[in-house]
Amino acid sequence: MFKPTPKVVSELRARLGDAPVDAVLATRRPDLTGLLLQAAAIPGDLGRELTAAVCRAGCGLLGERHPGHAIEVRVPPFAAVQIGFETGPRHTRGTPPNVVELAPEVFIALATGATAWEDARLSASGAHAHETARAFPL
Repeated sequence: MFKPTPKVVSELRARLGDAPVDAVLATRRPDLTGLLLQAAAIPGDLGRELTAAVCRAGCGLLGERHPGHAIEVRVPPFAAVQIGFETGPRHTRGTPPNVVELAPEVFIALATGATAWEDARLSASGAHAHETARAFPL
């Protein structure tokens, strides 16, 4: 769940308009994740604030949909999350054995479906890292 901040809300309004943002903000517990992914799907530069928000919200969504500790997905410098697909070791401390590291732009392209896993430039290590492909697009 991505909670609204004034700067992110302002940038979402500029990118998507007032109506969709107001509809989400009117809910009891507003979650901007869906709006952030919609904004990311629109071609053009997101800027640092929205890029960070999309990466954090996307990693949060990955963690919700695929809870576990077998694979760590890193989107430096903005976010990281541990996920699992009912396989692989449980990671508790230190560097995990399965790591997928992506640039923010690559993460956003995968999350929105603009890029396929096979075409993405990423760093993956570990026997179970390839399973992360099942999580995209978000």
